[in-house]
Formats: sequence, C-alpha cells, structure tokens
Amino acid sequence: MPALALHFQHEQLARLAGTWEGEADIHPNPWGPSGIARGRWDFRLDRNGYALIHDFAEERPGKFRFEAHGVFSVDPATEEIVWFWFDSYGFPPLVPSRGTWSDGRLELLKKTPRGQGRSTFAVNGSSFDFLIENKLPEMDDFAPVSEGRYRRTG
Repeated sequence: MPALALHFQHEQLARLAGTWEGEADIHPNPWGPSGIARGRWDFRLDRNGYALIHDFAEERPGKFRFEAHGVFSVDPATEEIVWFWFDSYGFPPLVPSRGTWSDGRLELLKKTPRGQGRSTFAVNGSSFDFLIENKLPEMDDFAPVSEGRYRRTG
C-alpha cells in the first residue's frame, strides 16, 4: 500500500479518538436483553498512531452491563481496516472484522462459525452512528442488533 493511502486510513481512524457517549436501541438478540442502553466509547491512538484502541461499556434495563475492548489497525497487504473485538460475552475474536471507509462511513464484516457480523460507524463531525447487524446460520439476511448515536464528550 502506498504511504499516502496508509496515511489516509490512519487519519480516518484518528477521527474517532476521544470520548463519545450516547444511547442505543438494542433489538431482541440471543446474547442479552433488548431495550435502550446508555453507552460510552473511549478511543485512543497507540504511541505510534498506527492502532486505535478502545474501551466500550453500556448499561441496559435491569442493570445488564456489557463491556468490550478493541483494536483497529490497517492491513497494508489488503488496504483494509481490521478490528479485533473482545467483549464480556467471552467469544474470542477468531478473525478480525475487515472493511473500508467510504464517505465518512466505516463498514466492517466478519464471518465466524457462529454466523456473520456487520458493524458500521458513520462519522459526522462531533457525532457518529453505530450499527451492529448479525446474520446467524439459520437467517437469510442481516438483522439489526444495536443502533446507536454517540456524541463527542471529550
């Protein structure tokens, strides 16, 4: 990947650096309760600026708490953003999610034996929308799991 393209990818990831808070509508899913969740993302660049590291936490009705940690980077061989996600459900990331930026949107796809996941970050200045969709083996198409809107608070 040419140095200019690598620089662009890292600049796009750096737009997320900071603290973001908001709400998400959690749809019925096999992993936890549905309802409105309050959430917080804390993104920071690593010392070299090549990886974007994050912590995420949300609380749902009934005091159900979900937490995650992740690392974004750029795969120079494929020019894709890669995302490794570790969460309190406990499934280790067998493979990263992979995707690209287009018009302020980062769409990432991942396939595992449990099904497929699609995550989309739509960044618009001081806010971003985050959509998680899954397609389990018995499903014909993707279905939303979480739809949230987050605003920069720090």
